[in-house]
Amino acid sequence: MKVFIVSMRNLILGGIVFLIVLVAGIVLLVKDPLHVSDSYRPGEESVTASTTPMTQPVGSEKPSLNLDIQVDGSTAEVSLLTQNFQFVQENGDMSQQAIFGQGHAHLYLDGEAKGMIYHPEFLLKKLPKGEHELRVELNYSNHLPYKVESIQKFVVK
Repeated sequence: MKVFIVSMRNLILGGIVFLIVLVAGIVLLVKDPLHVSDSYRPGEESVTASTTPMTQPVGSEKPSLNLDIQVDGSTAEVSLLTQNFQFVQENGDMSQQAIFGQGHAHLYLDGEAKGMIYHPEFLLKKLPKGEHELRVELNYSNHLPYKVESIQKFVVK
């Protein structure tokens, strides 16, 4: 019987602690002491986002992309044939200013994102046998798309 009394006492104390925490949480939500809901202030000056779409400069041509894929065994040698586009390395700064005609490519194999490409030639190794679809799209250095892509199917025998 003594074990039951100790357990009942712990149960009552636990219930009281739970109610105190619950009430404190409700009070904090109602009062909003950190002014979380007041984070947007329309009167303040806004900061320009780096993700604003680039406009094509007058007199410049939109980049173009074609794929050349050579398969040798389970390896595919891919060449990205571009015009009006220069590959540049990512420096890790997402706020960097995007420059029209420069950037990198996003690579998708069989509909699955595989990574980013910073050079016009690369290898895809250890490909399983069968038909594959390679999709490559050109992007600015801040990852916004040029809306230029190329899709090509190839077979690994």
